[in-house]
Amino acid sequence: MDRKIKGYNIFEILVVLVIIGILMALVIRPILVFVANQRLNQAVNMIVSDLNQAKIYSISKSSLMGITADSGANSYIIFQNNDGNCSYNNGSDTVVKTIILPSGITFMNDVFFLFDRKGLPRNAICGLGMANIKLQNTLLQNTFENIKTIKTICVDRYGRIKILDGDVPCSN
Repeated sequence: MDRKIKGYNIFEILVVLVIIGILMALVIRPILVFVANQRLNQAVNMIVSDLNQAKIYSISKSSLMGITADSGANSYIIFQNNDGNCSYNNGSDTVVKTIILPSGITFMNDVFFLFDRKGLPRNAICGLGMANIKLQNTLLQNTFENIKTIKTICVDRYGRIKILDGDVPCSN
């Protein structure tokens, strides 16, 4: 009697593993790009929300509220300017919030501006403080050289906030 053993031989298993490997190589890049873009969108939405909160707080409390961050940093500070000098002083100004951005997200430019009691943006010399905040995702730059995701947050002279894709100038 001829008995046949049911199962898979090593060649069939290797073919299946090669097919799975090829499919994973094709799928992993879009997944990594998607995750990186979601982190950047999360950071942008968090900053816009904090900017709106600072603007509303400055109007309701009739005080200067500001944001500051250094280029290359992955955190920023929302503060109340108690002395009215339009600058951030660690001792005299009140830190409302310190926020750490998701991993791989950094500021491309130095950020400093305030909202006055009317909700209008002011700069470090208390002049009209139209500003742009540029965020970049550095997580994928080491892995994929041609992927550079940047978002620009624009605050115009009336305190309106908008989000632009890429490293583009704000039209105020």
